Amino acid sequence: MSLPDPSTFIAEGASAAVYRLDGGRVLKLFHEGVDAGIIAREHATAQAIQATGLPVPRVFGRAEAGGRQGIIYSEIEGPNLLHHIVRHPHRIGWAMGAMAALQRAIHAHDLPELRSRKAILAEDIEMAPIGDRLRAAAIDRLDQLIEGDRLSHGDLHPANLIVSGDGLAVIDWSKAARSAPAADVVRSEMLMRFGPGQSAGRLEGKLRDATTAYYVGRYRKLAGMEPDALNAWRGLVGLAWLRHRLPGRDAAFAAYLADALARAGLPPLEG
Repeated sequence: MSLPDPSTFIAEGASAAVYRLDGGRVLKLFHEGVDAGIIAREHATAQAIQATGLPVPRVFGRAEAGGRQGIIYSEIEGPNLLHHIVRHPHRIGWAMGAMAALQRAIHAHDLPELRSRKAILAEDIEMAPIGDRLRAAAIDRLDQLIEGDRLSHGDLHPANLIVSGDGLAVIDWSKAARSAPAADVVRSEMLMRFGPGQSAGRLEGKLRDATTAYYVGRYRKLAGMEPDALNAWRGLVGLAWLRHRLPGRDAAFAAYLADALARAGLPPLEG
């Protein structure tokens, strides 16, 4: 097919742009230079996740437009959960509870064919800007943790949840992997508290911290998860995030990571 009309543009990320097609479909068109293996993996992962029956976009197949590779998905109409919260702040409790319940439902599925979250974390820790002593200790600790085969999203936060007429739906599964559920919850915790696009205002920071704490509490109650399960993964997921992390509440994140490393008995960050 030819390149989409610019007027059908919906959004753009680091690896792809999304365009609206006819028939309730969208085209995720990858940028030039994105490895073909990454695109093939996302397509296969999308098919496997669709088969679970979770509320996700339906995958129609792969496509090519203007020499670029793409994947065609169904379009899920509705605002994302972040925009919903901004418009309806009194619904924030419902929103965090619904997010926790949906994440718990995601973790109920075993998908052993997916890539390993531990392998992804190990690669990111190897490339993170940290000292050799901490790197070696973190990789050794990661090797000791049990991963399992549970499905994890890897990038679950309110902007990747759509409030549709049928309830919440989950989009952007490009970071999906098999994982221990606690590692996925910790990743969501960090994204919600310290992700990009945030102001440095103290009030906003406190609001994000309180909202995230409520979400984590709701998930722990639903899953019967002990605090130690999260503590085992916080420092490791935080170190891995240093490889690609964009600025956002840097001082607060540094304090969070220092505490996480101490609780895990790992060496402190240097410098």
